[in-house]
Amino acid sequence: MDGVFQDLRIAMRQLLRSRTFTFTVILTLALGIGLNAAIFTMVDSILLRPLGYHDADRIYGLNTYFIDEARAIPRLGGADFTDLNQRVSSLEYAAYYSTYQDGLQTAGRTIYTDVGHVSAEFGRVMGIEPLAGRDFQVGVHGRDNIKDPEEAMVSGAFAEQNYGGSAKAIGQTLKYGGKLRVIVGVMPNGFSFPDKTQVWIEMPSAPDIASRTAYNQRAIGKVRPGVAAAMLNAEMATLSQQLSAAYPEDKHKSLKAEPLQDQIVGKIRPILRLLMGSVGVVLLIVCANITHLQLVRATQLRREVTIRTALGASRMSLARRAGIEVLLLAIGGCVAGVLVAVPALKLLVQLAPQEIPRLADVRLNFDVILFSFLISLLTMAATALLPLWRSWQMNPALAMKQDASRGTESRGSGRLRQALIVGEVALTLTLSVAALLLLRQLIAESQQDLGFAPDHLVMLDTHSNSAAAAMMAGYTGDGPPSAAMLAAYEKASEADVQAMNTMLEGIRAVPGVTSADAVYGAPMSPSGSDVDYAVHGVSSFAPGVTHLPHANLSAMTPGYFATMGIPLLKGRAFTDADRPGSEKVLLISESMARQSFGNTDPIGKQIMCGWDALDEWWTIVGVVGDVRQDSPASTPQPTIYVPVAQHAHAAADIQVAVRTRSDAGAMSVTLTKYMKNKFPQVAVQEMTMRESIGESERAQHFRTLLFGSFAAVSILLAITGMYGVTAYTVAQKRFEFALRFALGAQRVHVLGSVLTRALGVALIGVVCGVGLSLVLMRVMGNLLGKMPAFDPVSYGMAAAGVLAIAVVATLLPAQRAATVEPMQVLRNE
Repeated sequence: MDGVFQDLRIAMRQLLRSRTFTFTVILTLALGIGLNAAIFTMVDSILLRPLGYHDADRIYGLNTYFIDEARAIPRLGGADFTDLNQRVSSLEYAAYYSTYQDGLQTAGRTIYTDVGHVSAEFGRVMGIEPLAGRDFQVGVHGRDNIKDPEEAMVSGAFAEQNYGGSAKAIGQTLKYGGKLRVIVGVMPNGFSFPDKTQVWIEMPSAPDIASRTAYNQRAIGKVRPGVAAAMLNAEMATLSQQLSAAYPEDKHKSLKAEPLQDQIVGKIRPILRLLMGSVGVVLLIVCANITHLQLVRATQLRREVTIRTALGASRMSLARRAGIEVLLLAIGGCVAGVLVAVPALKLLVQLAPQEIPRLADVRLNFDVILFSFLISLLTMAATALLPLWRSWQMNPALAMKQDASRGTESRGSGRLRQALIVGEVALTLTLSVAALLLLRQLIAESQQDLGFAPDHLVMLDTHSNSAAAAMMAGYTGDGPPSAAMLAAYEKASEADVQAMNTMLEGIRAVPGVTSADAVYGAPMSPSGSDVDYAVHGVSSFAPGVTHLPHANLSAMTPGYFATMGIPLLKGRAFTDADRPGSEKVLLISESMARQSFGNTDPIGKQIMCGWDALDEWWTIVGVVGDVRQDSPASTPQPTIYVPVAQHAHAAADIQVAVRTRSDAGAMSVTLTKYMKNKFPQVAVQEMTMRESIGESERAQHFRTLLFGSFAAVSILLAITGMYGVTAYTVAQKRFEFALRFALGAQRVHVLGSVLTRALGVALIGVVCGVGLSLVLMRVMGNLLGKMPAFDPVSYGMAAAGVLAIAVVATLLPAQRAATVEPMQVLRNE
């Protein structure tokens, strides 16, 4: 034991004596281990860690698979869900759900929050025990039962914020969808499925819309104990065949199940895998740098080690001391890496797109810290083995005769260090190309014509109590509504439209507002609908017709296109004359005109879709320009535009587009205050259109920033490595340079030779990096899409940058080589 403590003291003295080496190794490890720990924590929390639900491995997401198109969606048709729930015996429970950002009233306040619509079986599928109160009661509410659901559950945070605690929330009411809901349960803290739900509204056991082609709900199921995924999918396949034979609309699709965790993280898995690969590249560069540092230090200490060997030191004692140094450096690198990982992880979570699932669960844990330590230990051990082994091969007598300043490095050691630099340059170029390609793609997308004018535009997402929804709250769906009920519904719908118009008139009167119009389905927002449609005289909605054209659908007030700056290309825009009782009209986008009418004039043509009812033909009165609906990177989709006055059910759930004279950010604050004062019953969330565009691009910004950060770290490490190699080579060749100067060599020639050698090594690395980049771009293209296989500008910029780095990193050592004083060096020899 005393020997171990003595070796520990010696190792610490050695490391303290070599402060530059020790600091550089620990800093290099900190960068590599810190980034690796931060990214691995995200991957572990989001992809690898099991869902925190009871029997989570028994919970499955239920999907619709379209056979002809070879694609699946995480949604089911209404009647398909009902059949699956009743006829698949492998499922113990099944539930459907949908999520919205919506407004509700409770405790005297209007609140804008995340709302989930769930059937009563939802709690049993998820296996969640309420923190207070109870779950929804299965078999009590629903279309075929006593009454319509009137219950709700809230999150623990929502209960604390609005009622002062979980117990106090039980029995409280909230108004949503025109109906008072009684809070019967409080979900545990941390549970927010689906998405970031804060309020769960109970829905009937069977979906309201039974259409097999209306995919309005997601579905989940819990299998019985002992049932495997293959058994569940086999039974669902049998049901799909039966439905296909019985219903024409089900002929070209089947029902499939996948583990809920796979369904939740499926979209984010490719980018996280790419990030893991990228941080792995950085770790390889770290290993190359540390190996180089170890080789240099081993060369410098070789004479000392061989002298100790000659004096009787055993190889075991030398290996033990080297191992202790490795352990100390690994501990230092791990501690520093964790110090880097903690703020890096916080920054990652802040910058990450909010749609990433389980983001709130991301936090550094002991497993990651232990993993980081093992990585640093293995890295140090691996990089220390070769130098230690090489020191054992040295003849002690020869080493004692050699000068420590020159001649102690073998040709093989020099080649290995040069090879490490080639590898660093190649990997750095690969990350730089990826970062530049993503950056150039982001810049190109930001310059796309959006189809509207985004500046000086504020979007107010509003949700108010619907008179029509309140009037229909008692309707259970048992038989068609009576004529009196339909008349009352139409009157209530007109009241919703009038309330919307009153709100718009008030907003238009706010100083600084030039225009304001309402829309359901604004660009860069999650609202809106998508529908299949039939063209009169060409196609129709009928049993067995499954390949109808598809389009987005938005409803708006007459001045919306002028407010947004969307050009009218043909025909007319909506007017106040397009109201209930008049001919149903619509406008279509340019891409929809091409999709369904080609070179034929679409004005006067009629279409039918399932947004309201499949019994009316709507007449096309105009064509407007295409709009990029989802993000600047999205392709304009065929779109149907209808007047909200003729489709009043959308009037209570609307966005207001406000065109302003002044800065949109300042005006959004003014408008929010105005809405709270004048329309306190309306839940509002404001955002400038530029902010909405930024949110839509957040995922692209996120991966571009991360690849750019990895490239920057790799560049820093490459500079360090190239500088170290050149500086050490120059130090080893001081005698050679002095001799050449004494024989008449020009200093500029020595300077040029050092730079040329370094650039030659860098050029080899660039060539290798181009090959690696081509492979990486193919992988990124398969995972992310829209990645060019070869972009000469990005490759040229990356190569020029790497070569410039090589010049910068070697310039100072080269200048030292050119300023060697021959007489002083030769005198020392």
